[in-house]
Amino acid sequence: MPVPIPHKYHDEINENGFTVIRNFLTPEEIDRYTKASEIIVDMARRGEIDSVRTTNKMFPPWPKNFSPDIWGVSGLLHPNLGEKSYEFHNLYGDEKMLNIVSDILQISKDEISMELLNMLINPLTDFELDWHRDTIKPEVTPEEEAEELLTYPFAGAQFNLSLTPDDCLIVIPKSHNRIRTEEERNKTIDSTRRKEFITNQIIVNLNPGDLVFYNNNILHRAKYNSKNKRLTLHGSYGNVKFGKSRAKGILQHGVADWLPDLKPQNENLNMMKSKLVDLAKEFEGVDVEFALDG
Repeated sequence: MPVPIPHKYHDEINENGFTVIRNFLTPEEIDRYTKASEIIVDMARRGEIDSVRTTNKMFPPWPKNFSPDIWGVSGLLHPNLGEKSYEFHNLYGDEKMLNIVSDILQISKDEISMELLNMLINPLTDFELDWHRDTIKPEVTPEEEAEELLTYPFAGAQFNLSLTPDDCLIVIPKSHNRIRTEEERNKTIDSTRRKEFITNQIIVNLNPGDLVFYNNNILHRAKYNSKNKRLTLHGSYGNVKFGKSRAKGILQHGVADWLPDLKPQNENLNMMKSKLVDLAKEFEGVDVEFALDG
């Protein structure tokens, strides 16, 4: 008989839209990944990495690196980083991480697909993101919103893994499986109100080594304080059964351009890469467009 897959984290996300795992990393792992991350941040601020998130823009496509005032670095698995990315290969393919993903998506390890691994950092000037759902445009009708929220809610698993104290993420619990209230709709559609307080919002406070997984269509935003150092690894995994539903949100980041050159440093990453290669081939030559504007 097959061993049942645990479902603790799946159930928590299903109920609240997110789950927090405290002390996921050991002190030694925090130190190791922090050192690897600081090298990447220094390179990015010097303009040596093209794929960054600049403070004048919230969503892709971002312009190529032109300023050290950035709030994120994309493509931590990019082959151009060479050995500097190997620690991130280890993290992304770590068995304990994949065990959580398996729980969340209720699939076996060999059904998990590679998606994205990026980093969120403190910009040099304060910066805020608007309220949004990652793959549903704010202008959709209530009927369209309800349909999209119920389509493959466990097609993927998105996370933030903090290496420093992190209080940037703001969410509306339980907003991942219902249409917006009148207040929420007003404050996501009206461009002058997209950073306002929304009833029931909470800040997800993370300590170094804490991990949060969340449904990427929970209503959320982020507030970046330039004075507080932030090193948070931000990524996602996919359910290979529902790859097509994830294509726009993943391929919009340009991962298919460098995927063939990726040389995974562990078997798990190699296995997951093969799933994304298949998806990229299926959408080769197709304009997947961008999920959000801004």
